[in-house]
Amino acid sequence: MVNEIPLKYLYESARQGTMRAASEELDVATSSISRQITSFEKELGISLIEKNRRGIKLTEAGQLACTFYRERQAHDEVFLSRIGELRSIRSGKIDLAVGEAFITDEFSMLLQQFMQNYPGVFVSVKVSGTNSSVALVRDDEAHFGLIFDTPRDPKVKARSKVLQPLHVTAHPDHEVCRKKVLTLEELNKFSVGLPEESFRIRQIIHLAEHEQGMFIEPSLVTNSMTLLKDFAKYGRGLTILPDFLAQPELSQGKLCAIPTDSAVLNSTHISLITRVGRQLSPSAYQLLITVEGYLKKSFSSNHEP
Repeated sequence: MVNEIPLKYLYESARQGTMRAASEELDVATSSISRQITSFEKELGISLIEKNRRGIKLTEAGQLACTFYRERQAHDEVFLSRIGELRSIRSGKIDLAVGEAFITDEFSMLLQQFMQNYPGVFVSVKVSGTNSSVALVRDDEAHFGLIFDTPRDPKVKARSKVLQPLHVTAHPDHEVCRKKVLTLEELNKFSVGLPEESFRIRQIIHLAEHEQGMFIEPSLVTNSMTLLKDFAKYGRGLTILPDFLAQPELSQGKLCAIPTDSAVLNSTHISLITRVGRQLSPSAYQLLITVEGYLKKSFSSNHEP
């Protein structure tokens, strides 16, 4: 039986970057962490950490040990949660990673309803960018995630994908709303607001620009999706968004959405992601299928299994 303590110390040291940071996180002396890891290396007969480095860099064996620890923790979580289910105790903690774009009224209502149905379950929602959300899911710091993209990490898979093109969004009185399709070149005739470079939407727009050999000159760049919607809604200019982000305004006729001629912008997805091989606790799985049902209901005509 592999001792869990040095595994935990190694994993936390790798996650925090140094043993000192791990000691603060675990409230354990740095020297104790170092001794446990050194003793574990001697027991295994192999180095787990590369020597003579300032921060922690795992060897291949160290990476294997950390993966083993994460898998063990996940299995323990499933076991304990299922025992709780057998006792008819609705309990547990669910960590969910989502992009800011998904924090809509409908999604908030879905979470509130879930928590009313399962009052003993604590739900933690981490709002982060696509890359961060994928990393949280990959490292088991989130049970699952919602991203505006298709995952590119081999350890993360899309359980469900929903086609959700990026459209030009504008005030309904704007002249572009009389067009059936817009070229990207046409956008430079108008004031355009775009997300910051760190947003996956902006990165996808760059791919579309590269595809067509042109560049959109934004007059507004922001990290707020609300500000971008307001920029279009109050007639100050155009923006490029997925329809779900502006659904209330589109339904009320306060905004219009126009497709573009870009194959890149027309093939974007929402993905519900999980780590490959991870077994979810019953409560986490229940929320997963609840969110999946919400996606299918909201985008049933474009659902891709």
